[in-house]
Amino acid sequence: MGGMACRPTFYRIYRSKSTQGFQSVPYVVALFSAMLWIYYALLKSDELLLITINSAGCVIETIYIIMYLTYAPKQAK
Repeated sequence: MGGMACRPTFYRIYRSKSTQGFQSVPYVVALFSAMLWIYYALLKSDELLLITINSAGCVIETIYIIMYLTYAPKQAK
Protein backbone atom coordinates (compact mmCIF):
# COMPACT_ATOMS: atom_id res chain seq x y z
CA MET A 1 0.00 0.00 0.00
CA GLY A 2 1.85 3.00 -1.23
CA GLY A 3 1.29 6.49 0.10
CA MET A 4 -0.11 7.84 -3.16
CA ALA A 5 -2.28 4.78 -3.72
CA CYS A 6 -3.91 5.17 -0.30
CA ARG A 7 -4.91 8.80 -0.73
CA PRO A 8 -8.11 8.07 -2.71
CA THR A 9 -9.08 5.48 -0.09
CA PHE A 10 -8.51 7.92 2.78
CA TYR A 11 -10.45 10.65 0.97
CA ARG A 12 -13.37 8.37 0.12
CA ILE A 13 -13.70 7.15 3.71
CA TYR A 14 -13.41 10.67 5.12
CA ARG A 15 -15.85 12.15 2.60
CA SER A 16 -18.50 9.46 3.02
CA LYS A 17 -17.84 8.93 6.74
CA SER A 18 -18.21 5.23 6.02
CA THR A 19 -15.90 2.26 5.54
CA GLN A 20 -18.45 0.37 3.48
CA GLY A 21 -16.63 -1.65 0.85
CA PHE A 22 -13.30 -1.53 2.68
CA GLN A 23 -11.74 -4.16 4.92
CA SER A 24 -9.22 -3.53 7.68
CA VAL A 25 -7.43 -6.90 7.44
CA PRO A 26 -5.06 -6.00 4.55
CA TYR A 27 -4.00 -2.84 6.36
CA VAL A 28 -3.46 -4.62 9.67
CA VAL A 29 -1.36 -7.27 7.89
CA ALA A 30 0.64 -4.56 6.09
CA LEU A 31 1.24 -2.79 9.42
CA PHE A 32 2.43 -6.03 11.01
CA SER A 33 4.69 -6.70 8.02
CA ALA A 34 6.24 -3.22 8.20
CA MET A 35 6.82 -3.65 11.94
CA LEU A 36 8.55 -6.99 11.32
CA TRP A 37 10.81 -5.38 8.71
CA ILE A 38 11.70 -2.62 11.17
CA TYR A 39 12.54 -5.23 13.79
CA TYR A 40 14.71 -7.08 11.27
CA ALA A 41 16.45 -3.84 10.28
CA LEU A 42 17.15 -3.01 13.92
CA LEU A 43 18.85 -6.38 14.37
CA LYS A 44 21.14 -5.65 11.43
CA SER A 45 23.51 -2.70 11.18
CA ASP A 46 23.37 0.12 8.62
CA GLU A 47 19.78 -0.51 7.57
CA LEU A 48 18.56 3.08 7.84
CA LEU A 49 16.75 2.96 4.48
CA LEU A 50 14.79 -0.15 5.51
CA ILE A 51 13.82 1.51 8.79
CA THR A 52 12.83 4.76 7.06
CA ILE A 53 10.68 3.14 4.38
CA ASN A 54 8.89 0.82 6.80
CA SER A 55 8.37 3.59 9.35
CA ALA A 56 6.52 5.54 6.66
CA GLY A 57 4.49 2.41 5.93
CA CYS A 58 3.64 2.08 9.63
CA VAL A 59 2.40 5.67 9.71
CA ILE A 60 0.22 5.21 6.61
CA GLU A 61 -1.26 1.91 7.84
CA THR A 62 -1.88 3.34 11.31
CA ILE A 63 -3.74 6.33 9.83
CA TYR A 64 -5.95 3.98 7.81
CA ILE A 65 -6.67 1.77 10.82
CA ILE A 66 -7.59 4.81 12.94
CA MET A 67 -9.90 6.07 10.17
CA TYR A 68 -11.40 2.60 9.83
CA LEU A 69 -12.08 2.35 13.56
CA THR A 70 -13.52 5.86 13.58
CA TYR A 71 -15.99 5.34 10.73
CA ALA A 72 -16.70 1.60 10.72
CA PRO A 73 -20.03 0.31 12.03
CA LYS A 74 -19.85 -1.41 15.43
CA GLN A 75 -20.28 -4.92 14.03
CA ALA A 76 -17.37 -4.39 11.59
CA LYS A 77 -14.99 -3.31 14.34
